[in-house]
Amino acid sequence: MSDTQGKSVLVQGRIVWTSGDLFKGRLKTEFGSNIPKLNKQGEQQKEFGFGLAVPKAALAQMEAGQPGEIWAAMHNEAYTLYPSRQLPPAFAMKYKDGDGIDDKGQPFNKREGYAGHIVLALTTTLPIKFFRFDSAAGQNVQINEGIKCGDYVNCQVFVKAHGAIGQGKPGLYLNPMAVQFIGYGAEIINAPSGDQMFGNQAPALPQGASATPLAPQPGQMLVPQPGQMPAQAMAPNYGVLPQQFQPAPMPAQHPQAIPAMPQTHAFNQPPASPQGFPIPR
Repeated sequence: MSDTQGKSVLVQGRIVWTSGDLFKGRLKTEFGSNIPKLNKQGEQQKEFGFGLAVPKAALAQMEAGQPGEIWAAMHNEAYTLYPSRQLPPAFAMKYKDGDGIDDKGQPFNKREGYAGHIVLALTTTLPIKFFRFDSAAGQNVQINEGIKCGDYVNCQVFVKAHGAIGQGKPGLYLNPMAVQFIGYGAEIINAPSGDQMFGNQAPALPQGASATPLAPQPGQMLVPQPGQMPAQAMAPNYGVLPQQFQPAPMPAQHPQAIPAMPQTHAFNQPPASPQGFPIPR
């Protein structure tokens, strides 16, 4: 057995998952750990890729240029390593049956875009080129944004079998070389649902917990909730001290009689100032 030369095939489908950022990729680690996976230059490797859902109905059209050509290319590549057409169970075909069961026993068809499709795992360590057809210019222009998980694309895929004796686990390489945007689809968020994380049954209440809110108990300090501040806090009376901090009232005081000024004679009076002139100081 020996590796083949591979084949480049155009395939159309919908993106249903991504390996990190669709355009920037993600840093790779050793399987099952957080240890960086390094390339020959000692740099941490990056992986670019996505899952492409292809309708099963298209797989029957396997002639060159037809929608199912990818299906024929995948099997023909695998059979070059196994002319008997008996593939070992561990052979990695790099796809999932959208109507099958995952490794946790959950049906794939509960995932958006999986039912009635095969989902190809298209990955590479090289940046992928993305294009959009510009009708005004009449040509494809390269882009670095504007495609999301859930959109529909054409993809040029390089299919190659690997796994000659002594060269590791046998399987296929499905390397995406270039992607062309076709149309928008509902966005798919690659995050586990609440049911996947917590199950689909109501949780049992632990001791001390209640399924309904509890009334405050005597002596319990009430903490106002946001938007429910007490009236005095909502309408403060600035400048008025609380009763306990107000000063004690001063004792009443009786007004004292003002002593009469002694009468003065006319010659002790200051002279009247002529009109329009200031009084000298």
